[in-house]
Amino acid sequence: MRWGPAGIPMEFEGNTAGAIGYTAKEGLNAFECEFVRGVKMRNDMAVEARKEAEKNKVSLSAHAPYWINCAAKERMKVDATLRNILDTVRIAKVLGAGVIVFHPGFYMGRSPEETMTLVKKTLEEALGRMEQERISNVWLGLETTGKGTQFGTLSENIELSASLEMTKPVVDFAHIHARYGGILKKKEDYLKIFTEIENKLGEEAVKNFHSHFSEVAFGDKGEKHHMIIGEAYSPPFKPLAEVLVENGYEGTIISESPLLDIDALKMKRMYEEAASRKR
Repeated sequence: MRWGPAGIPMEFEGNTAGAIGYTAKEGLNAFECEFVRGVKMRNDMAVEARKEAEKNKVSLSAHAPYWINCAAKERMKVDATLRNILDTVRIAKVLGAGVIVFHPGFYMGRSPEETMTLVKKTLEEALGRMEQERISNVWLGLETTGKGTQFGTLSENIELSASLEMTKPVVDFAHIHARYGGILKKKEDYLKIFTEIENKLGEEAVKNFHSHFSEVAFGDKGEKHHMIIGEAYSPPFKPLAEVLVENGYEGTIISESPLLDIDALKMKRMYEEAASRKR
């Protein structure tokens, strides 16, 4: 298992390379570079970050800009989506990041089936351009979304991943929990997620999964805010830790809690406690 923060911890002052080294010294071994407001990292900075990650055996991923909509109605917005995906893919290649994460799109009053067709078409175009640029080692990570207006349920992302090369679902447990009114409570609830992924995408998909976790505040329309782990909100992490240990699932969990690295370490400790009880 790999654990890390979504971006530079608040208590650290410095660049991405320094933050990677900082979190490695804390005992973490994953780091998600945040490009949610645009890809602004220079290549030399990405090379520096990659060297730091390789030195410390830290696995890197990248989060693409928020303003991606693979089902946009206007061609201009589809072009902007492709530009944001490809900009992130290119910097991920320099970083050595294995997956870029993004929200696939919005229904915008259309049926899930129609939206699926449009999203798939945009992703195929992105993958085609990646092939032209000979980028073959960066996965497109389709993040499960937290509101009913957003395309990107677990089943939708699995269906896309089953039909497209180098595309995988990224499970945001807080988003799934919030979208369906707080459904993740017990081990059985988490197990359903991994079972669906394994049944549709095979064992490798649960031996090398990528995910986000935090607790979450939500309402009738879904997700509101990511929250600190182990306080007054949900979903609980302990049942997930037990499911991971008991079933031998392996992958990366990125903390999106406000306490980025602190809660990543908290989850790691809870996982290790579950593993020690199993032994």
